[in-house]
Amino acid sequence: MIARNQPYTAILFKFGVLVGLLYMPVLLFHLGTWFPFAGASGYLLWELGRLHRAFGEHTGPGNEQRSEQRREPTTSAR
Repeated sequence: MIARNQPYTAILFKFGVLVGLLYMPVLLFHLGTWFPFAGASGYLLWELGRLHRAFGEHTGPGNEQRSEQRREPTTSAR
């Protein structure tokens, strides 16, 4: 489900928290410092995909058909 009116600051905050959580193993196991940012970037890509699908629902061909069906009762009522 797409959360409406979710500010971008909330998404960036989640990204920062995820980087922080993924940074813990870096400190413990001395992994590369790029690891948390690479892992948290997956979250940003997932959010981008959700937004892309949400915009596709509003601009897709199914939306044109629904808008035409809404217009038909007003024209046939005359």
